[in-house]
Amino acid sequence: MKTKEFRSEFDNDVIVNIIDNNDFRYSVVKPLFESYGFGFMIPANISEKLMLIDGEQKLNKHILKWIEAHEVAHFILGHGLTKNNSAEEEIEADRLAYQMLDGKGYTKSAQMVKDKFEERHGIKY
Repeated sequence: MKTKEFRSEFDNDVIVNIIDNNDFRYSVVKPLFESYGFGFMIPANISEKLMLIDGEQKLNKHILKWIEAHEVAHFILGHGLTKNNSAEEEIEADRLAYQMLDGKGYTKSAQMVKDKFEERHGIKY
C-alpha cells in the first residue's frame, strides 16, 4: 500500500497519514504504534496537526474512520499528547467520535463505537 494522506473531514487542520512498511517512516514510528495503538496525533505545527495510522494492521474502512474520529476527538477536546490518556479522556473521545461519525453518515463505524464501548470502558454507552 502506498502511504495515503488526506485532510480529516472531522477537522480540516488534521492531516491523516495511513502508513505501512513501504513508507520510510514506518520503522521509526512502529514502536510508537506499539505504545500508542493503531493511531495517534502528533503536532506538526501551530496550524496543522498530523495523525499517523498503522497501515500494516490491514484495518477495514469502518475501523479506520473510527480511529480517525477518535483521535480528532482527543484533539478537539484538548486532551494532551501523552502515552496514556486517562480512562475518562478515552470515554470522552469515543463519545465524541460516535457523534461525529453518526453526524457524517458513517453508521457502521458509529455502531462499532457503541458495540465495543462496554468492552473498552467497562460501562454501557
